[in-house]
Amino acid sequence: MAKRTNPRLIGGFVVGAIALAVLGLLAFGGTSFLHQQQRAVLYFSGSLSGLDVGAPVTFRGIPVGTVTDIKIQYDVNRQSLHIPVFIQIDPRKFEITSGERKSSNILDLVKRGLRAQLEMQSFVTGQVSVDFDFHPNAPAVLVGGEPGMLELPTVPSQLAQLKSSVASLLEKVNKLPLDQIVEEASSVLLSANRTLNDLDGQVRPLSQSVQVTTQQADQLLANINAQVKPLAESLKLTSDQADRLLTTASADLPQLLSGARQVMKSANVALNQADQTLRTAQGAIAPTSPLFYEINGTLSEIRNAARSLRTLADYLERNPNALLTGKR
Repeated sequence: MAKRTNPRLIGGFVVGAIALAVLGLLAFGGTSFLHQQQRAVLYFSGSLSGLDVGAPVTFRGIPVGTVTDIKIQYDVNRQSLHIPVFIQIDPRKFEITSGERKSSNILDLVKRGLRAQLEMQSFVTGQVSVDFDFHPNAPAVLVGGEPGMLELPTVPSQLAQLKSSVASLLEKVNKLPLDQIVEEASSVLLSANRTLNDLDGQVRPLSQSVQVTTQQADQLLANINAQVKPLAESLKLTSDQADRLLTTASADLPQLLSGARQVMKSANVALNQADQTLRTAQGAIAPTSPLFYEINGTLSEIRNAARSLRTLADYLERNPNALLTGKR
């Protein structure tokens, strides 16, 4: 008779196997299988050189996921090629500080300008990564090659933008009529050279004339200097003599003033005596006599002379220097 299998033993083996499977997943895969990863697809317009599966996906340099797959899709009917880049983002890298976590959160960020861009990791190895940042001025261009999967818009890499700018600049340079520009530049240079030669021919005689005029002016100044020096010495000598004369006259001024006063006093006394004499004679002569009129005229002149002497005496009293400088 066959031995019956113990159900408990079989159950133990099953439970143990499940436990080992869970431990293996935890050991080799961490706890990521317990969290739903956000998958998305990207379409870049430029070259994807240096981008490989497993390349990091970052947000402003912070790792938030990885590149899971890169394909080349060829549409034979439309004769178009697209290279979708599949990425996987770990939602745990984004901590919700307010509100709730939902699938539309990333779409709201796209509306604000969230774009993916290839960024060089190393110039030595040439490896690139996918970096997310905000570019609000960049339009959100979508291809729609993976229906049902979240597609995030992209912008050209900085290297691609630089190449595009250089290519555009070279295209504009190639469109320029360089031969015509070089010919016109050569013509301008030749014309400028002729103008400079003409100016040199005109400036050189002018420079020589200016030099001669300068020499003549120097000679004239030398002659004037030779003549001015004796004149200055003569003026200084005359000034010194005038100063000495004024000094001497100033010293004699009190004596002159005293003499002038004495003369005017004597003249005044003489005039008074003559006035009295004529008055006496006037009393003795008949009024109808011609001599009487002559005496009257003489008396008037004597009075005027006496008045003038008094005026002169008063002026000299106020301005004694008038004996030297005269009346001003």
